[in-house]
Amino acid sequence: MTSATRARPLRADIQGLRFVAVLLVVVYHVWLDRVSGGVDIFLALSAYFLTASFARKLDEGRPLALVGYWTRTFARIVPLATLTIVAVVATAQWLLPIAIWPDVQQQAIASALYLQNWWLAANDVNYYGGAPIPLQHFWSLSIQGTVFLAWPLIFAAVALLVRYRPQLSGRRLLGWVFGAIFVASLAWSVWITATDQAFAYFDTRARLWEFALGSLLALFAGRAGALGVPGARWRTVAGWAALAAVLLVGVVVNVRNAFPGWIALLPLSAAAVLVLVGDDPGRRGVGRLLGHPWLAGLGNASYALYLVHWPILIGYVVASESSQPDLLAGGVIIAVSLLLAVALHRLIEVPLRRRTASWRPWRDAVLVGLCIALVLGTVTGWRQLLSAQAERAKVEQQAQAEQARQYALAQHPGARVLDPSFRAPTPTVPPIPTIADIPYQWALAGPACPAAWRLPTRAQQQCQVLTDPSLDDAGAGGVTSASELPLTVPEGVTRVLLAGNSHVQQWATAIRAIGRERGWQVLLIYEQNCYLAPPGDPGNESEKCADFWPDVFDAIEPLAPGLLITLGTRSSLDGEEVLEAGLDTLQEHLRPGRVVLVMRDTPRTDPGLSQCEAARKPDDAPCESAHPILTTPDPLAPLAKRVKGLNALDLSGLVCPERLCVPTIGNVRVWMDQHHLTRDYVETTTDLVRDRLIRAIERA
Repeated sequence: MTSATRARPLRADIQGLRFVAVLLVVVYHVWLDRVSGGVDIFLALSAYFLTASFARKLDEGRPLALVGYWTRTFARIVPLATLTIVAVVATAQWLLPIAIWPDVQQQAIASALYLQNWWLAANDVNYYGGAPIPLQHFWSLSIQGTVFLAWPLIFAAVALLVRYRPQLSGRRLLGWVFGAIFVASLAWSVWITATDQAFAYFDTRARLWEFALGSLLALFAGRAGALGVPGARWRTVAGWAALAAVLLVGVVVNVRNAFPGWIALLPLSAAAVLVLVGDDPGRRGVGRLLGHPWLAGLGNASYALYLVHWPILIGYVVASESSQPDLLAGGVIIAVSLLLAVALHRLIEVPLRRRTASWRPWRDAVLVGLCIALVLGTVTGWRQLLSAQAERAKVEQQAQAEQARQYALAQHPGARVLDPSFRAPTPTVPPIPTIADIPYQWALAGPACPAAWRLPTRAQQQCQVLTDPSLDDAGAGGVTSASELPLTVPEGVTRVLLAGNSHVQQWATAIRAIGRERGWQVLLIYEQNCYLAPPGDPGNESEKCADFWPDVFDAIEPLAPGLLITLGTRSSLDGEEVLEAGLDTLQEHLRPGRVVLVMRDTPRTDPGLSQCEAARKPDDAPCESAHPILTTPDPLAPLAKRVKGLNALDLSGLVCPERLCVPTIGNVRVWMDQHHLTRDYVETTTDLVRDRLIRAIERA
C-alpha cells in the first residue's frame, strides 16, 4: 500500500485551516462587509475530507456503503442546522421587520431542504445588499449538501468500472473525472460571473470546481514530491506566504462582484499550498501554527461558528438600526459567536455524534427526517400564528370599522333620515363634506374596460368597470384584473350598464355598492353633458356628444347587459323634457331577459344650494328651492306601462324630500353645484336606492 493509500490520522493543521477559513468569513462579514474567500476554502476542504475517505475505501477494496454515508453525514450536520433555523424562526417575529417575515419562512424551508442557494438565485437576491435575512448564509451549506449527495455517486461509478476493469487505476480515473469537473465548472463560473454575477454567486454549477479542487488535493497531495521535499526551506516560506495570502486576499484584492469566477483561484490556490506543506516537520513550518491544539480544537467547532455568526450579526444590525457594527460591537459579536459555537459543539454535536455512532442507517434517516419535519412544523406553526393574529386583527378592525360606521351613521346619517324607522341622536359635528371638499365629490372612477373587448371607439374610451365579483375595490382580484375580464360574463353574473352623462354617473356610488352586495358586474359609460339621443339628433349641442351615443348604442349588443340604466329626461330650471327620440332608439335594444330602467333627471337650482349656504348670513332667508319635477308625475311612467322590459326610476324624492330641495339632509351636504350630488350624500342613499331599484326591476 502506497503512502497515498495508507489510512492517515486527521491532520490537525487542516482542522486549524478550517477554523481560519470560517473565522475569516466571520471577521469579513462583521467588520469589512467584503468577500474573504473563506467560504470557498471551507467548501474545498469538505470535498477534501469526503474524497480522502472514499479514496481509502476504494484502495482497500472496502464497500462504499453510500446509503450509510449519506444518512450518517446528514445525521451529523442536520441537527445543528435545524436548531439554528428553528431559533431564527422562533425569534423572527420579535426581532425582524414584518416585511421580511415571508422571506424568512420561505428561506427556512429552503435551508432545511438544502435548496437555499437556488431560492436566493431564483429570487434575484444580491449577496452584497438587500434586506438582512438571518438564514441567507445557508446558501453555501445547500451547495455543500448537494455535493455530499452527488460526489459518492462518482466514487460508486468508478468503483464499478474498476471492478470490471481491474487494470484501471481508481485514483487516476477519479483524477480525470474531477479534473474534467474542475475545468468545466471553472469555465462556466468565469462566464456566468461576467454575465450575471448575482445569480452566479449562488449557482451550484459555478462552485463545483472548488469542490473538485479539494478532491484533487485529497487524491494526489500525499504523493512523494508533490511539492518538493517535505521540510525544505522554500516549502516553509511558501506555507507562510500562502497563509498570508489566505488572510489578506480579500483586503488587498477588490474581489467584490468578482466571485466565484477566476478570482476565487487566489485564496483556493493558497489553501492548496497550505494543505500540501502543512504537515511538514520542523518548528518553523506553518503547520505548527495551524495545528496548534487551540486552533485545531476550534476547527472542530467551525461548522457551528459558521451557523451562528450570521444570525447574531443580523440580529445586532436590525436591533441597532445600523448598517455595520463598530470595532467594539463587532468584537463582542465575534466573541459571542465563538463561545456559542464551542458550547454547541461540546453540548450538542459531540454527544449526538457519540450517541448515533452505532446507529443503523435507517435510524440516522429518521433523525434527519424528524429535523426537517421540525423546521416545516415550526414554519407552519408560525404561519398559523400569524394567520390567527391577522384574523384577530381583522375582527378588531371590523369592530372598529363598525363602531366608526355607527358613529358616522349617528353623526352623518344623510338620506337615512328619510326612512321613517330610522332613529339617530342630534348631530354634534359639522356636516360633511366640507365646503372645501365639495369640488372633489364626484363618484369614484373604476379601471378601464379591457381593450380586448374592442367596443365602438367612444364607448371603449369612456367605459369603466365599477365592480365585478372577481375584483376587489382597486380593480384587481385573485385570479384576474379588470384588464383581463372576458367580454361575456360568467353564468350567474348579471352585467349592469350605466350609460349617459354626469347625472347618471353621480348615482354610480350607490349602484356600485348594490352591485358589490349582489354579485353584479357594473359598467359605466358616460360623457359630460351628453343626453340620450339617436345619431344625428340635434339635442346635444356639444361636438363630443355627436358620436358618443351612436357608439354607446352600438356597444349594447356586444356587452349584452342584463340591466341597462340611463337617463330618460332632461331637467331645466323651470321644468323637464322627455328624451323621446333617444328613448325610441333605446327600445330597439330591448331583448328577452334584459331590463331597461330610465331615470328621471335631477332637479336644478339657482344658485347651487351648498354655495348658497356657505354665503348665507344669519338674517338671510333659508337656502331652499322648489322645482316642477317635485310636484308633477314622472313623465316616463306611461312609457314604462306601455313597453315590456322597460321601467321608470324616479329618485328625486331622495334628493329633494317633501317637494323641497335643501342644502343638507341628515347632516350631509347634498349638492356639489346647481344640479350634481355629492358622493357622500349618494352613498347614504344606497339602501333606499336598492329598494326602489329592485322594485323597478321586478315591475319591468
